[in-house]
Amino acid sequence: MALLSKAVINTREDLDAIAGTQQHADFMAALKGSMIRKENQAVYPDNYNDPDYDGPEIEPILIDVEDLSTIERFGFTKADFED
Repeated sequence: MALLSKAVINTREDLDAIAGTQQHADFMAALKGSMIRKENQAVYPDNYNDPDYDGPEIEPILIDVEDLSTIERFGFTKADFED
């Protein structure tokens, strides 16, 4: 049984070299998914993570934040992923 090797993708050129493959499609989907990240906006007291903290538990307040840094690293813009 032969093992299928996957291309290592570090640059846009690496990605372009596998255009039309399932690996390319999967990588593009991952890049699109990287455009939004979750960020915790809850405010915590300075000693919240100390072992002796005895205040109330504070639930995270997660919001979606646009982060284009990963797609920009590969030479894409947000418009490249709009349908």
